Amino acid sequence: MDIKKRPALLIFIIVINLFVLQFSVIKSYAQENERNYYMGFTPFPWDMTIEAVNSTSQFISQYGDIVSHHLDAGVPWVEALDGKPYHNNLANNWEDRRNVSKGKKVFVSVTPLNGGRNDMALYRGKDENMPLPDAFKDKSLDDPVIERAYLNYCRSAIEFFKPDYFAIGIEVNELIHNTPAMWTQFVELYKYVYVDLKKSHPDLPIFATFSLHNLTNYGWSDIKDVQDKTRDFLQYVDMVGISYYPFMAGQSQKPTEIFDWLRDFTDKQIAIAETGYPSEDIILKSFNLVLPGSPESQKIFYETLLERAEHDNYVFVVSFLYRDYDKLWDKIKSSVPEFFVVWKDCGLLDEDGKEKPVFAIWKTYFSKNMR
Repeated sequence: MDIKKRPALLIFIIVINLFVLQFSVIKSYAQENERNYYMGFTPFPWDMTIEAVNSTSQFISQYGDIVSHHLDAGVPWVEALDGKPYHNNLANNWEDRRNVSKGKKVFVSVTPLNGGRNDMALYRGKDENMPLPDAFKDKSLDDPVIERAYLNYCRSAIEFFKPDYFAIGIEVNELIHNTPAMWTQFVELYKYVYVDLKKSHPDLPIFATFSLHNLTNYGWSDIKDVQDKTRDFLQYVDMVGISYYPFMAGQSQKPTEIFDWLRDFTDKQIAIAETGYPSEDIILKSFNLVLPGSPESQKIFYETLLERAEHDNYVFVVSFLYRDYDKLWDKIKSSVPEFFVVWKDCGLLDEDGKEKPVFAIWKTYFSKNMR
C-alpha cells in the first residue's frame, strides 16, 4: 500500500508519532523534576541562644521534609529500667524536638554505645553523658539488666516520637575496631531489642547505622574483619543507615567509587543518616593534622551524593548541620575535645547565615517533587 496515496493515513501516523514524542519528552521532564528520597537535617543549633534555636527550626522546616533526632548523649538507664519518668531536662528536650518535627517525616536514632563507640553509653539524667550509676557499672552489653533497660528506653522513644524510621545503634561498626571483645555482646543486645520491637511495630523500619568512611578505611589493619562482621550483621536490619564524612578518611569530595562499593556491599535499602563536608580546612593542632575543605569541594560532594541518592533509590538523606557553628564553638572549645571542631564548617550556610555554593545544590534537589 502506497501511504503517499492515502493522505488521511499519513496524517494519522504523523500525529501518533508526534504524540509519542511529546509524551516521552513530558515523562523525561517529569522524572528530572522528581526525587524519590526525603531530604532533611537534625535540629542542631549553631549557638546557645534562642535566636539560634528558632532559626534552626525555621530553616529545617522550610528546606527539609524529614527531621532527624540524633539521641547520642547517654541513656536514662535507671529510669528506663524502673519504668520511672525521665528527668525534666530530658523530657523537655524531647518535647522541643517533637515540636520541631511536626508535619515532617521523623527519623529517631538511639544507641547503647558511647560517643567514642568503644564502650557502653553513659547516663542521661539531669545532664548529658553523666557517669554510670553503680548498678550499671562493669556490666556487659548483653547483661539482662542492660537489655531490659535499653529495650524500655527504645519503647519509650517510639511511643513519644512515633517515628517513621528508628535506629537502635549509631555507627556500630566502629565498635568492632575499637573494642572487638564487646562486639558479640552488642549483637546480642541489638537482636534482643530488635526482635521484641518488631513484634509490636512490624511495619516500623528498625535498623542500625554504620560509618561508611570507616567501613572503607583501608588504613585500618583489621578492615576486612570489620567489613565481614558488618556484612553478617546486616541480616538483622530492615535497611542500612549510613553515616558518611569522607574527609575523615581522606576520601575524595567526589567519592563515586565508595558509593559503588556500598551498593555492591548490600542489596538492602540505604539511607544517609548523617553526612557533611567542610567548606574550610580543618586544623587539628593536637594531631598535627589538616583536613582539607573548600566551598567548591563541599558543593561537589553534595552534588555527587544527591545524584547517587536518586540513582540508587536511597530512602532519605540527612545533612547533620544546616549552618556553621563557629559561635557555639567559641563557647565550648575549652571544655570539649579538640576533635569536635571537625564538623564546625560543614553547614550549608556560613557562621553569619550567608549561603554557601552548596546551598544552591540542596535547593535544586529539594525543589523537586517527591514521587
